[in-house]
Amino acid sequence: MQLKKNPVKEAIRNGRTAFGLYIGVPSPMMVEMAGYAGFDFVRIDISHSAVDLPIVVNMIRAAEASGVTPMVRVDNDPHLIANVLEAGALGLFIPDVSTHEKARAVVDAVHFAPLGDRGTFAAARVTRYGSISGGEYTKWSNEEILLGIQIESKEAAENLEKTLDVDGIDMIGSGRGDLANALGLTGQKNHPAVLALEEKIFNAAIRRGKAISVNLDPTAPDFAETVALWKKKAQVITLGHDIAILRKNFAEAVKTARQS
Repeated sequence: MQLKKNPVKEAIRNGRTAFGLYIGVPSPMMVEMAGYAGFDFVRIDISHSAVDLPIVVNMIRAAEASGVTPMVRVDNDPHLIANVLEAGALGLFIPDVSTHEKARAVVDAVHFAPLGDRGTFAAARVTRYGSISGGEYTKWSNEEILLGIQIESKEAAENLEKTLDVDGIDMIGSGRGDLANALGLTGQKNHPAVLALEEKIFNAAIRRGKAISVNLDPTAPDFAETVALWKKKAQVITLGHDIAILRKNFAEAVKTARQS
């Protein structure tokens, strides 16, 4: 049985921009709609949403059925990381990785030896419940699982060079909201100081050959200009969070209706 290449990793390798969507609504239907809409990937958000593991598995199934690559934002918890990878996630995005030691722990949890220290389970869903050999799967996993980390604090930014010394990290993303908090600029994620720190983070990552991931707001007035700018330097772009998009569109619809 043939394991497939990770389409998002393939896009990065070939210089194409991959577009995705954060999914926080715990619904396979939401994932299917994203797939049929044409997104390259979904990033199921279990760090900030009430999504439990049985639903995650079905959301991954929905991604596979609708042709969109399933990825997950998950906290740095080795047990949870193993669960979502065994369910079939093709990429992980780990928030708040602030030190070399935390980065090493993430890589150990995500990758098999020699890159990491992840344990094996012969009957996982991702191996077709044992239809794919352990050797074939572990080799494929180390090559195709996309591992991204978020740099979200001053400590993380200061330690970034040491963090990037850890092999096995493919992609760097910022967290503007948390960076703003760390700089004493809560709620000002587009403040010049926040953007300057983000640029410093991304430049360090680019020097090390890492991909860049950013999150953009598709409801912003300048969205077209912003996404055109970021396509020149970011390989992986999320176009917002389903919860925020739904809320904004719900509010705009009822506002327009009441004012008509």
